[in-house]
Amino acid sequence: MEQPIQETDQHAPAGRQNLQRALARAAQTAAGFCSTTDHCTHRLGEIEQQIEETSAIDGLRVLRFRLLECLQGLREEAQHRRAEMSETATQLRQQLEIAQGVASAVENLAPAVDPLTGLEAREPAERALAAVIERGGPAYAALVVIDRLHLFNARYGYATGDQILCTVRGHMGSCLAQENRLFRWTGPAFLALFERIENGGAIEEQVNRITSVKLEAAVQIGNGSVLLPIACTSLLLPLSQTTRLAELTQRIDAFIGEQARH
Repeated sequence: MEQPIQETDQHAPAGRQNLQRALARAAQTAAGFCSTTDHCTHRLGEIEQQIEETSAIDGLRVLRFRLLECLQGLREEAQHRRAEMSETATQLRQQLEIAQGVASAVENLAPAVDPLTGLEAREPAERALAAVIERGGPAYAALVVIDRLHLFNARYGYATGDQILCTVRGHMGSCLAQENRLFRWTGPAFLALFERIENGGAIEEQVNRITSVKLEAAVQIGNGSVLLPIACTSLLLPLSQTTRLAELTQRIDAFIGEQARH
């Protein structure tokens, strides 16, 4: 049966909200500083024009006072905004570090999932194989490859290929025991993992029963439909006889490539 998809980090939404709030505050602070600067610039322009138009000493004294008042306000506002921007930048940097940590944790802990079939994909499959090889107990991996899938894609389109993949995935999931893990390897291939199994002959018989079932996929052509027969080829891999993951994956990929040439 299909293994449940692990949930991603529960703190990711909260971290994203905190980061959004920090960004909004930074934008608001910058906008406030720009608004204050524009206002002071406008006032300085007015004072400059008034100085040009005023010749009386008393008038110049008043304008001088206004100029000092404006410059002092600008200086205080700049100091206030500088402190606010520094605090905001610190908070933003902290939120970015938190978000980066959450993203790394999610990437490392959550399995890569095939969006079409909902199964764990090749990367977690390789990790599972490596763990079984390291434990060294009796275990088998069964590779199931859909025959001529690339030809179906070329002739009928990738939607038909996706339908075939989902059909085979559903069939295999219904035939496997709950403790057996099923993965979408790559392309036309699925990989089933059987652990703590002593009798390889029984596993091979089970896999042969799975692949011998006649499956079909309906393809719409014009106003009618055609039933395409789905055939699969399997390869049983005893993991207790394997010491290196790289050699195992090379053998798997070579088998898939060989089937694609048929």
